[in-house]
Amino acid sequence: MVLVHPFRIHQQFRFQLPIPHHEGHLYEPLTLAESLGISWIFAILRGLGRVLVLNFFLQAFLSMQNDNFPFLQELIESSGSSTYYFLLFSAALDIIFFPIGAIVMTEVWTWIIRKYAQMLNSELPHEDIASQITTHALSANLFSIIPFIGDLVLFFLYYFLLYAGLRSNLGASRSLAAVILLTPLVFMAMMISLLVVILFCLFL
Repeated sequence: MVLVHPFRIHQQFRFQLPIPHHEGHLYEPLTLAESLGISWIFAILRGLGRVLVLNFFLQAFLSMQNDNFPFLQELIESSGSSTYYFLLFSAALDIIFFPIGAIVMTEVWTWIIRKYAQMLNSELPHEDIASQITTHALSANLFSIIPFIGDLVLFFLYYFLLYAGLRSNLGASRSLAAVILLTPLVFMAMMISLLVVILFCLFL
């Protein structure tokens, strides 16, 4: 539902407002385990799809080889098995470590949003708001199964869903929502700058 009504679903979570044309039904927020489980399914499909697509292009490339390039053909055929194992190993790593990466990313964003919520209004349900925003942003993983552009769509849609939650659930203005979304980038820039200064002082 968050992909269909990203702003209205968060308004319902926050203010218990029914979504129009849904007969007054109130949807329950997903837990992190539920959202992570659904996202993991699409991560598995993405990994398997990546292996199939890369295998298709590899086989198509081999089939286009001819006797004019015997050395190249023998080289590719001899490394074919190792290429398959590499693809399978890469996909397996993506699938296995997806929950860990998703949990870490969710916890980082939850902490950031919770801190901003506390600064805005100490009486807000900080934990619930931060959890609802970050948990439902994981729904963007649905589009990761799109070949070639899935990761790009996932990236932009994830931040859009965070923005929708910040606007409708936290009640942040457009400018504040943008500032919150840029907070990790600012922290990263500060850390890199600090590291550069430390290295400069050490080798000066």
